[in-house]
Amino acid sequence: MDGNPNDTQLINELDRTKTDAWEELRSVMEEMTSEDRNVVWTNGGNEHSLKYPAYSKRIDKATSLLYSVGAITPLYNWSSNGLPDYSPDIELSVADAIRAATYIVRSERFGDGAIAKATEIGLFDSILHSLIKWYEKA
Repeated sequence: MDGNPNDTQLINELDRTKTDAWEELRSVMEEMTSEDRNVVWTNGGNEHSLKYPAYSKRIDKATSLLYSVGAITPLYNWSSNGLPDYSPDIELSVADAIRAATYIVRSERFGDGAIAKATEIGLFDSILHSLIKWYEKA
């Protein structure tokens, strides 16, 4: 495989049997506040350290749950294929939500701030919304 699976292959990675994780993801999404979305950068009180994003408990929990439900997948080569097109005016397809989730979460490991930027522009919310909508319909 070339690291750019088709939509069906990506959607098949989602694990509908993890009902508790899906329900928790929905709760986290519904409880997300503007305070959660306002990511603060900190150096942990050490003026000689680089700043890093201090995510809210809800952002951290949602990120963890994205792994649990299969929305972060090794099938998608995020570094070669990049972030799918996103506009706050257009709803992400579930496959593009998986691509975007994989991209932002995996790239966060290599450089702080990918999740912060996605949260700032509304992409993080869009990912959660698309995935929960798919779960409710499937």
